[in-house]
Amino acid sequence: MSNVLIIGGGQAGCMTAVNLRKQRFEGSITIITKEEHLPYQKPPLSKGFLKGASKIDSLFFKSKEYYEKNKIEVLTETRATKIDTTKQEVSLEVGDSLKYNKLVLATGSALNKITSKEDKKIIYLNTLSRATELKKQLENNKSVSIIGAGYIGLEVAATANMMGLKTRVLEAQERVMQRSSSKQISNFIQNYHEKKGVKFKLETTAEKIEPTNQGINIQLSDGQTDKPDFVVIGVGVSASCSIALEAGIECENGILVDESCLTSNKNIYAAGDCANHYCSRYGFRQRLESVQNATDQAKIVSSSIMGKPTRYNSVPWFWSDQYDLKIQIAGLSQCCDLILVRGRQDEHKFSVCHFKDNKLMAVECVNDQKTFMLGKKLIEASSDITPKAMEDEHTNLKDWL
Repeated sequence: MSNVLIIGGGQAGCMTAVNLRKQRFEGSITIITKEEHLPYQKPPLSKGFLKGASKIDSLFFKSKEYYEKNKIEVLTETRATKIDTTKQEVSLEVGDSLKYNKLVLATGSALNKITSKEDKKIIYLNTLSRATELKKQLENNKSVSIIGAGYIGLEVAATANMMGLKTRVLEAQERVMQRSSSKQISNFIQNYHEKKGVKFKLETTAEKIEPTNQGINIQLSDGQTDKPDFVVIGVGVSASCSIALEAGIECENGILVDESCLTSNKNIYAAGDCANHYCSRYGFRQRLESVQNATDQAKIVSSSIMGKPTRYNSVPWFWSDQYDLKIQIAGLSQCCDLILVRGRQDEHKFSVCHFKDNKLMAVECVNDQKTFMLGKKLIEASSDITPKAMEDEHTNLKDWL
């Protein structure tokens, strides 16, 4: 009987196992995760969980009883160290090894770290344990500095500010969310935070971070020193693919996969943050860090293992919650040649639309769920909607589907 081994207990790894059982896969399924917890959702860690809106129990994908009932073995606090593709075997840090017929790499991403210092007042937010510690720090302190103005950093900043903490954001780039959003969205979000009282220092790096009895000393690249009670560091991630690379599997900014999520080895698949796939809709390779990508690729992997390979061609989408702002993005805006705004920024309800060769490729929406939903469908359908029609907020977008 065939057996499937999954390295990684995040969204992609867990959903691959769940989908296999839904499709009546009868072989054994084992998930290896270095986490101490059963697989859980990570997006709420920088959103509802910090504010107390999401309880720990609600974060888990499935209960312990589910895994037992569906005969999915989850090896927590277990690290895979080596893949032998010839023997089809994975070595574990504890000294054991596990055989596989099909192997799924859902190894996720690794934090970019800017200090080797270990202290409870220096927090990287990527696990439930660290989110729990951050929640305590937010509840027991008066000031925080956040290094990195990406989505996670800004979500934490919004929460900290709403909880009454003096909040400062330090960013190495010239604008917030520079890697993931347009200038229009970046400027709007920064201004919104500033009106709420958050301070920003852009084009500035942290040269040295030192814990003290009173808090944290951060020596900045401009010679100044920042002294918050604690610091949250969110300076991005990189693909966690070293185990694949060492096994001779092709990697480049992640584990290279085809449109069925198959790696360069015929028995090994990859999904989620670690996978670099070809986006036929956009004509380039991309490694995506999103729940949607992990969930959709898990479906592709499970179907492929079941002998029903399908082509991954989903429109990527992302979201962020900051204050009363719901930021939703559909599509990819790289290489677009025309940007226009639909709606009114002064009413905090608008969308930034991206075109390439007069074809809608992406929408970035703020409190504009209708445009997000219809814009995503327009992109999926390769609609011929014109920039002029898209910009006119009176246009009925359904007419272009």
